Parts: sequence; structure tokens; C-alpha cells
Amino acid sequence: MRARQARSPRSPSRPRRGRSVVALVLVGFVLVAAAVIWRRGYGMARGMELRELDRHRVQLVAQRASLERELEELTGRARLGAIAEQQLGMHVPADSQMIVLPAPPVDPAPPGSAPPPPPTAHGAP
Repeated sequence: MRARQARSPRSPSRPRRGRSVVALVLVGFVLVAAAVIWRRGYGMARGMELRELDRHRVQLVAQRASLERELEELTGRARLGAIAEQQLGMHVPADSQMIVLPAPPVDPAPPGSAPPPPPTAHGAP
């Protein structure tokens, strides 16, 4: 009988096939679970990065508004007038110091067009 047990090495191989299927299913499950965990971690990292970028954007918008207010204040007429008077010795002229020049005549024809014909006497064809 011992010879018979030694001759049939194929009989234990059938349960191995079932074990290999179970092992493959478990390995597949572990791989899928690892991929899901990695994806969640990646998504959470990107979410944190987006929140940080949004916070930085809000700070930059506030800084821009502050700089625009400062620019308006520094380039305002009152401030520039005071600087011009103090540092450059300039002042607003009195009415007697101003000369108003007449405006040049307006040419209705656009540049590059033919000049208008000379005026004719009334009643002449």
C-alpha cells in the first residue's frame, strides 16, 4: 500500500488549485485596498494643498487691495500738490497769471482725405 500512496502525487494537487485561487483573490483584494488607500491619501494631500493655495490667494487679494489704497493715497491730488509746493517750490497760479489760448479750428475732414472745395458765391451755379 505504501507504493500506492507514493505513486499518486496528483491527488494532493487538486486542493492546491483551490488554495491558489483563494490566494489570488486575497492578493487582488490587498492590491485593490492598497490602491484605494493610496488614492484617498493622494486626494487628501491635494485637498490640503488646495486649501493652502486658497488661503495664500486670499492673502494676496487683501495685499493687493491694501496696495491699491496706498497708491490712491500717495498719488492723490492733495498729497502731490503739497509735495510740489514744499519740495519743488511750485504753486497754483493766480487767475491773473493764466492765459487762455483759443482752440484751433476743427477740420471736419479726416486726415488723408481730399480737401473740401472752395466756397462759391451765392447764386452762382
